[in-house]
Amino acid sequence: MVQCLELYYRQQKHQKEIAEALGVSSSKVSRLLKRAFGQGLIRVELDLPLNPRLATELVKRFELRDAVVVPAGGRGEIKEELGAAAAGYFEKVAANGIRVGLSCGFTLYHTIHHLRERRFRDLTLYPLSGESTLRLVDLSPNTLVGMMAAKYRPHVAAYALPVQHLTSLREIERERRRLLRDAEVRKIYEAAQAVDIALVGIGMIGEGTPGFCSLAEAYGVSVRTLRKLGVVGEINYQPFDATGKIVDRRELRPLTRRVLSVTADRLQALSRPESKYVIAVAGGRQKIGAIRGALNGRFLNVLVTDEDSALALLGSKPA
Repeated sequence: MVQCLELYYRQQKHQKEIAEALGVSSSKVSRLLKRAFGQGLIRVELDLPLNPRLATELVKRFELRDAVVVPAGGRGEIKEELGAAAAGYFEKVAANGIRVGLSCGFTLYHTIHHLRERRFRDLTLYPLSGESTLRLVDLSPNTLVGMMAAKYRPHVAAYALPVQHLTSLREIERERRRLLRDAEVRKIYEAAQAVDIALVGIGMIGEGTPGFCSLAEAYGVSVRTLRKLGVVGEINYQPFDATGKIVDRRELRPLTRRVLSVTADRLQALSRPESKYVIAVAGGRQKIGAIRGALNGRFLNVLVTDEDSALALLGSKPA
């Protein structure tokens, strides 16, 4: 089987040539190749063309620095496609020695999965939040920082922020003051707000959604209540409405003012300088409202999305 793989994929031999070289039948060569695929010895990677026209229209309409639009239709898991495209974009704009911040989510997990190992040196990685949930375990910023650090070690420095779960705003403010009296924690927290590249997801508001919605439910705020308050999405656990304005209601303040999180207004500030990138990775029809709200709020300056979402954002229906 190994000889078949070597001859077929590396030496580009035809199955008939392989059969003659190994003294077996062509049908056996075919069976061996199929078995190798079934056993996971072959990995297929598609490098499908992007849609530069839609990307250009998104940049113009929403005044972005850049956009990446992956093809739509019949390719499998959209989050993996978005992650692969985001990884490619990150590697295009990143450089040795930069500071990188990470929010949370499954799409960012795929982004990190597709990064090439040891591509950069001397990166410094920060979580954009230290929060965690109790009911549904999400891919938290601290977790993703650890995964990304594994790609670049030993030439990488990675930090974590404390994970807290507090129920009242008074407790949160008291704990924030206590943590920031620690010089090391304060240094990490301040550095996380000044990264060169921030990789963020955009969360939708829906039942059973890990992350923000699960955390909100732990505070007694249901998805139904979030929708009544006008919340259409969240970015780094910051809830916003369709116009991109942060929803600052009393019942949500334990979420929006929680312990040691890079706030939405800070993401807006990071999106303005030419030297900074806030790369949001999100797609799928269920997230169109959330993506549009994030764009209206100018929480990002680079969007990685799919064709169907791009068409909807631009006011056209998917073909």
